[in-house]
Amino acid sequence: MRFSLQDIKKHVQKRGGELTVSLHFLRPGEMRAEIARLIDYHEKLLGQPQRQFSDDDVRALVGDYRMAHCLAATLSRWYNRRACDWDEVLQGIGNTGLSEAGIASPVQLRLALYDYVNEHHAGFLDAGMRKEALESFAVLYHLTAHDLEYLLALDSDEEALLVRESNTGAINRAPTPDEVAAFYNSGVFEAALFNASNVHFVIDCNAFLRSQQTPDQPGAQTAGVGAVIKRLCYLARKLGVYYDLAYESAGNPPTLLHLTLYGPQEMTGAPQQYGLRLARLCRMLLGYGVQGNRNLPLAAITQAEATIHFLQRSYRFSMDSSLLKLLPSDVGAQFIAPTWDADSSKGGRNELRPYTGGHNRVPTNAIFDSSIEQSFAEAFSALAQSSGADGWQLEREPEPILLPSSSGEASSQGIFIPDFALTRDQHRIYLEILGFWTPSYRERKLQKLQQLASRSDILLAIPGEAKAAFASIASNFPIVEYEGQLSATELLKTLRNHIDDFADRLARIDSEEVRRRVMQEGWLLERTCFEVLHCYRRSELAQAAERVTGETIAFTPGVGLYDKLWLEHLGVSFVEWLEESGRHTLPLTEALREMRMRLPALAEGEDANIEGLMSLWPSIQIRRNSIFEAVVELAGSSEEGDEDQGVDQESIPKKTVRERRAAYKKRPAGAINLTSTPATQQDLWG
Repeated sequence: MRFSLQDIKKHVQKRGGELTVSLHFLRPGEMRAEIARLIDYHEKLLGQPQRQFSDDDVRALVGDYRMAHCLAATLSRWYNRRACDWDEVLQGIGNTGLSEAGIASPVQLRLALYDYVNEHHAGFLDAGMRKEALESFAVLYHLTAHDLEYLLALDSDEEALLVRESNTGAINRAPTPDEVAAFYNSGVFEAALFNASNVHFVIDCNAFLRSQQTPDQPGAQTAGVGAVIKRLCYLARKLGVYYDLAYESAGNPPTLLHLTLYGPQEMTGAPQQYGLRLARLCRMLLGYGVQGNRNLPLAAITQAEATIHFLQRSYRFSMDSSLLKLLPSDVGAQFIAPTWDADSSKGGRNELRPYTGGHNRVPTNAIFDSSIEQSFAEAFSALAQSSGADGWQLEREPEPILLPSSSGEASSQGIFIPDFALTRDQHRIYLEILGFWTPSYRERKLQKLQQLASRSDILLAIPGEAKAAFASIASNFPIVEYEGQLSATELLKTLRNHIDDFADRLARIDSEEVRRRVMQEGWLLERTCFEVLHCYRRSELAQAAERVTGETIAFTPGVGLYDKLWLEHLGVSFVEWLEESGRHTLPLTEALREMRMRLPALAEGEDANIEGLMSLWPSIQIRRNSIFEAVVELAGSSEEGDEDQGVDQESIPKKTVRERRAAYKKRPAGAINLTSTPATQQDLWG
C-alpha cells in the first residue's frame, strides 16, 4: 500500500515566498462512520468477483473521491483479490470433460478454443457465427455456453474474488475504523517522506530523562539521547542516508539537538530519489506501525519538517507533535508493518521483516556494551539509592559530543557518545570507560579523545594493563584506573578531587532562612538538611550546620537541625503522657507510634530519626535487651528493676554443678588475678 501525493487530500499555500503543503490526516473520531460503512461494504462482497465492486459506490459511501481512493487502498492490508481455483469451479459445475481432455487452466482452455477456431472456421469468427461456434465447442467438453464463457475469463481481474486475510498470518478478522484510520495516517505520512529530499527534527535531549525518572526510585538507571543517536548512526550507514547534528545552544548540558537526514547529493537524478531510504529510517526511529516502544519518543520531538517535491516544485511539510501522535504505535502483532531490519542483515542482503525496535524493550544487560559498564552502573545505582553517590546522577549514553568536521569529507560529521554522564547542580561530567580489546579500538578512541583534549568535562576510566596504550592522553583528562571491574567509590573519590565546590555551596547557604524554617517547624530531618545546606556527605553536613546552630538551634548527626525549646517541650509532654498512662516502660514500636500520633510533623521521619530524637531527652532512656527487642523507659526505672531482679535471683537456690578442673597455665609476672570478680558484659546499646 503506497499513496501518491496527487491522490491525497491536501492544502497548498504560499507563506513568505515559500510554498507549504498541509496533508489531510484523520483526527480521533473523524470519518469513523464513513470508514465503518466502507468496511461493511467489503464484508458483504467477500467471495464475490471484482466486477461486482463499484468505485462509484465507494465514493458515495465516503463522500470524497480522494479520501475514498486512499481508504480503499488502506483496506488492501486486510482485503485482497484472489483468482478462482480451477478445480473448485469445475467441481461446482459438475464437469469432468475438461479434466479428461487434460485442460487444467483457463489458459489451456483458450488455446484449445483457438485451435478449434483455426481448424473449423479458418481462424476467424464473425459476430453472427460466434454464438454457434462457442456452443459447438462447449458440447465437446460437456459444457454450456454460459459456463464456457465464464471459464475462459476465470483468471481475469474481473473474476478475482474478494477475500480477507492477514498479511502476517495472525488472526483473520475485520479491521476496526480506528485501525484503518491509523494506517491511513501512516500511508499519508510515508507518501510525503517518499518524495522528500531531507527531513529535519528538533529533539529535546532532556525528554529522555523525564520519561524515565520515577520519584520512588531516585537512583534508577536512565538512558539518554545517545542511545538513539548511536542507533541512528548505525542505521544511516546501512541505508546510505547522511545526517547532520547540531546543538541550538551551548548550554551545559545542551537541551535542543537538531537532526537533519538527507540522501547523497548527486549532480543527476531527482531531488527526492532517496525518499524511500528516508521513509525507512524515519519509520525505524519513530517506530510507527511496528510492535514495541518507539526509539525516538514523540515527547522528545519539539519540531519536525521535511522538504518534499511533486509537480516539479518543492514544498515545506511541517510535522508537529499532535500530527506524529496520529501515527500507529503498538497496534498488535497481526498488523506489524514490515520494514528493513538493519540488525539482521547478513552478507549485505537487505531483508524485509518485522522490526521490533526500541532500546527500552531489551533487557537491562543488553543496553550495555560490556559487563564492566553494567556492573559499574548497578553499583552506582545502589550507592545512589542509599544516598552514597555524593548527589551525582548517572545517565547512560547521554547526548553526543560533536567532533570538529574534517575538511574535504563528504560523509556525516563525527560524534563521540560517552558511556555515561554524571550530573550534579551545574556540573556535568562525561565518563568514558576505555577497554583493551583490539588495537583498532584503541586507535579510534585515541583519535577522538585527542580532538577533545581541550575539554575539562571528560573523565576517563582506564584498565591498568592498558595504561601504557593511553599514556599520550593521560595528562589531558582525569583518570580512574581499575582492574577487572570499575569501582564506583574510586570514581567518586576522583570526582571529589576534580570538583571541589564545597566552599561555593557553603556560600550559597541562606542561614537566616534555614533558622527561620527550623524555628517554624521545630525540626528539620537530616535528609532535609542535606537539601537546605547544599551538602552531599555527612562530613560536609556537620560543617555546614555550624553556620546555622546557636543558642536556640542545635544539630545532631542522624537527627538533623532542631529547636532546643521545641525538643524540651516535646520531651516533657511525652514523659507526662507516660506517667499518666501508669506505665514506666513500653515497647519502642509503641512509643514511635504514639509520637507520630501526638505530633503529625514526625510522620515524615523514619524510625531511626525519631529514636535519635528521643535519645536526646535526659528523662528518657532506650534499653535493648536484644537486637530484636527495645523498650522506652523513664530514667532510673531500669535500676529499680535490676535491684528487684537481683533479690529474686538470690532467693532461688543455686544448682550444684561439678566443676571441671582447668589446666594450669603459667601466669606472667605482674598479672592481676581476675578469678574473684565475675565476668559481666557491657551494654552494647546504651
